[in-house]
Amino acid sequence: MTPSDTMTDSGADPMAVLLDRAHAALTHADYADLGPLTAEIEAELARLEISGDVAALLRVQTRALRNETCLLATQRGFRAARRRVEEIKAARSGLVTYDTKGRRAEPHPTGELTRRF
Repeated sequence: MTPSDTMTDSGADPMAVLLDRAHAALTHADYADLGPLTAEIEAELARLEISGDVAALLRVQTRALRNETCLLATQRGFRAARRRVEEIKAARSGLVTYDTKGRRAEPHPTGELTRRF
């Protein structure tokens, strides 16, 4: 759907426009814009009147579901980035090993190194 499609949304029109703006902010990584947009969406939701225009409501629902998918993907990306930063910090502090299942195994700080010849 394009932003011009929102003009056909009758009573749901302002909500559809706000959801499109939120999607644009998500896809362009304009995360600072999401706070004010969230407040606008919540205010519009409180004003939204349920009309008999089922098609308009379905278009808004479609946008909301699309935005939910983008938000979940963004959260996963942030979590992955945070994990990676922690891995880099941990690598600076010394040896990192893995067990037979591929999980990180922390070295035993009190253990002694053994030599094999």
